[in-house]
Amino acid sequence: MTHEQVLEAWRRGGASRDRVLVELSQEDVLEWVARLVPGSVEGRRLAATLLGRSPHPADALLRLRELAADDDRYTRDAAVRAAGEILHCHFNEAYPLLGAWRTDANPLVRRAAVLVSGMAVHPLGMDRVEPLLRLLDPLLHDRAPEVRSAVEGVLARAFFPSYPDDLFEQLTLWSASHDEQVLWHVATVLGQAPQAVARKALIVLRRVALDGRRYVRAAVARALVRLAATCPDAVGTELRRWLDDPERAPLAREALGRIGDELTLPGRTPVRSRPAG
Repeated sequence: MTHEQVLEAWRRGGASRDRVLVELSQEDVLEWVARLVPGSVEGRRLAATLLGRSPHPADALLRLRELAADDDRYTRDAAVRAAGEILHCHFNEAYPLLGAWRTDANPLVRRAAVLVSGMAVHPLGMDRVEPLLRLLDPLLHDRAPEVRSAVEGVLARAFFPSYPDDLFEQLTLWSASHDEQVLWHVATVLGQAPQAVARKALIVLRRVALDGRRYVRAAVARALVRLAATCPDAVGTELRRWLDDPERAPLAREALGRIGDELTLPGRTPVRSRPAG
């Protein structure tokens, strides 16, 4: 197929797109990528997708690192999916290479490292939990909005459903950090904990709540509001305790204000925000 025929087949989508991917993956993938990337946006999208089928992980990830920072959102998304496929199929070889993405000057590449780690999460892949969490660890300090949002989403929606106990243990360790961005992540992700972990999450939030910085305390308040929707009994009991603690009472009142200023437990009096002083 010529360059023009390849792009035309790709643009048609559906089965035509699948056929062109199969055909090109049987040729020299990297050579095709070199021809496609300098051209149109569609060419870069095809190149990114095709790289996920490359038998040469190191070379493919080198090109995907560039495409993960492309101006086109769909190209970036395709690059993330392709890198995820490579990490899944060539974990031992790809893992250290992805580690280098974490220090890239472009936040879109750092964001891609986070998203790719989430794609490697699988309930049966217990041997990958520790290395994947290590991959994410330095990115919890990253204040770039793109990275911060990706870290929260991957931890809450990929790691928690698949590795609830392992992630909770890691969040507990991270809660000892003095970095406010790390503590923000701890609180925000614990607020999305599955019900089986929620009571333990409140114990960690109790400690994080003592941090005096507004950024962290606001995250704790939001976490309590979220947990109250799924575990009202546990949150109500915890907030009663906080209201009797001068250091935590202001935060408890803020959370109660967001919940609706009243949290009723079966057979008990409602938890109400008490006036300061």
